Amino acid sequence: MLIKKLQEIAFVIAVASLFIGCNDSSYADRIFVNGNILTLDEKNSTASALATTDGKILAVGTDAEIQALITDDTDVVDLDGKTLLPGFIAAHEHPAISAVFRNFLDLSGFTHGTAAEAWRALEAEVAQTPAGEWIYAKGLDPVLLAGLAMPTRSQLDQIAPDNPLFILAQSMHTAWVNSAALSAMEIDESSPVPGEGSYYGRDENGRLNGILVEKPALEPFIASHKNPLKVTAAYEAELDDLRSAGYTSVASLGFNVPAWLAKWASSDDLQPRIRQFFYYRGENLTRLEGSPKKESDYFRVLGAKFWYDGSPYSGSMVVDQPYQDSDLSKQLGIAHGSHGEPVIGAGEFRAQLHAHHQRGWQTATHVQGDRAAREFLQILEKEFDSLSPAGRQQFIARRHRLEHGLLLKKSQLPALNKLGVTPSFHINHLYYYGDALNGQLLGAQRAQSVLPVKTAFELGMHPTLHADSPMFPADPFSLMQTAITRSTRTGTVLGADEALTPIQALRAMTINGAWQLGMEKEIGSLETGKWADLVIVDRNPLQTPVARWRDIQVVRSMIGGRD
Repeated sequence: MLIKKLQEIAFVIAVASLFIGCNDSSYADRIFVNGNILTLDEKNSTASALATTDGKILAVGTDAEIQALITDDTDVVDLDGKTLLPGFIAAHEHPAISAVFRNFLDLSGFTHGTAAEAWRALEAEVAQTPAGEWIYAKGLDPVLLAGLAMPTRSQLDQIAPDNPLFILAQSMHTAWVNSAALSAMEIDESSPVPGEGSYYGRDENGRLNGILVEKPALEPFIASHKNPLKVTAAYEAELDDLRSAGYTSVASLGFNVPAWLAKWASSDDLQPRIRQFFYYRGENLTRLEGSPKKESDYFRVLGAKFWYDGSPYSGSMVVDQPYQDSDLSKQLGIAHGSHGEPVIGAGEFRAQLHAHHQRGWQTATHVQGDRAAREFLQILEKEFDSLSPAGRQQFIARRHRLEHGLLLKKSQLPALNKLGVTPSFHINHLYYYGDALNGQLLGAQRAQSVLPVKTAFELGMHPTLHADSPMFPADPFSLMQTAITRSTRTGTVLGADEALTPIQALRAMTINGAWQLGMEKEIGSLETGKWADLVIVDRNPLQTPVARWRDIQVVRSMIGGRD
């Protein structure tokens, strides 16, 4: 009898302990039972049940503990052995840009199996488009479409003699246009260089060849597509796609549509209410006057986005050793001996960094090449050294970000960590482009050292993984599988010593993303008092062979407890 009584008391104490630090309500409006719950808290705890109330997590525990919270109004969800995870955090994506390009004709290797098939799709589009109307396409890429030859201006003139034609590369850093498009934009051989690190390509005779490289050259051709009235429906659709993939928060790096559109897309009345975090760029930086403030739990502006260099696939990544000469580098228009050039001057970058840091803003800087990473680090160190001791602590606390980091060296990470810099890695370079980097663009030595994610984890830098959509599909399990296996599409392993463990990969897509966004106390793990941003998947990743992670399916996602 005494033992039974003690057991009852112990159970009551256990249930009561669930409410320490929880919401005022002590009863659940929804519970999840009979599942595998991976909390990704500090101890990577697991459980079988979870309760929510008023959009937040009320308790995490055993089925018996959580079922004690049921009332007549509680919605009971039987997970039936499925796995519940924190909602994924898209640390570096471009939903607004995806919306702008959503209705462009898709010529990518994700849609077409051969180059001939892609060109036939373009010819069919031209045939049904009235003369004089613009034709926009996207996704051209000789890596994803083997045997694809990059078009010349004259070839595009033959394909579309009566229509201005614009084709965006899969990397989004290069485009190809025909003569009608150049004429419509009033660009000719006498036009000035469009901007630092950007140019209009020319043939051996100095004639424009229809290649556009980097944003300043591309921008005039797509400006009309950025009208918010044109992209509203597409923007909502992009957010819906992210949520369907299991994302409950997204960081837009280089926001390029008005803030009212994002606020509208994150309003209480719109589903999905994915949480959105923004880093303004270039022409939008004037919006960052003053200091940060929390706009809402679904919409926050965090800081400024900068580009220090460009893309590995346009020759604009800034490297110490030149790109390799190969058939692919020639196809991509990368000049012999190219080292790339910064797209912003060191003095201008430091001035912008200083100005935004002093006003309390976080910065996120696109850095791909090894030389770019070294120069980026040197600029930050100069800024850091100029500060007072208190100012240095503030600099560290700001959590300035380094984006992509293809050739970031593991030896550079301790110095960056000292400055409080946190990296977000473009891990898809490995899977989709690893073979090209290894064999034709960088060579084996550099390819084996790309993306030092493991070292960043071991240093406590809270690294994240991203897809950089629309460059690649924002599939969280594909990103994680690549980070764990370090495998290319053909099975070649690059940098095995930088492979993540499954738990590390999950943390890179959840709590680390929350930390980079300054939201680790609110989202990113399943803990009492945090928002109930949840995703249910059809199997337990930790019990699934890593080679099958891409097969894991998202069954349901919830944001603030709402479907």
